[in-house]
Amino acid sequence: MKELTLTRIILKAEDYLESSKSSFRSEFFNAAVNGAYYTIYHAVQALLFVSESNTKTHNGAHAKFRELYIKTGILDKTLNTCLQRSFEKRQFSDYDYDEVLLEDAEESVNDAELFLNAAILYLKKNNFLQ
Repeated sequence: MKELTLTRIILKAEDYLESSKSSFRSEFFNAAVNGAYYTIYHAVQALLFVSESNTKTHNGAHAKFRELYIKTGILDKTLNTCLQRSFEKRQFSDYDYDEVLLEDAEESVNDAELFLNAAILYLKKNNFLQ
């Protein structure tokens, strides 16, 4: 296995965002919501990576992200809202049999793009990324 690097984590997040947008355009709203959540999840992993924090679960990653970046004011609390909303929608799309609405999928894709852009901006501003 290749060594884990920040660049590889960000590339994975970017791939999920592109996949999410493509799924949305093709009206595969469940897939769009799923990809949007994983965009945010991998952006969170990038932030935790530079903080040398390891977690074993999604909820653990969410909690550590809030502890290190939201409660300290390093990142805007709206990003936590994006994370929570995206996670809840992914849970719904993965485990419920009702359809995901266009509006919900669109909000998820927008949240993912906002979150990833904010994470990348932070990482560049603090010289973790070029």
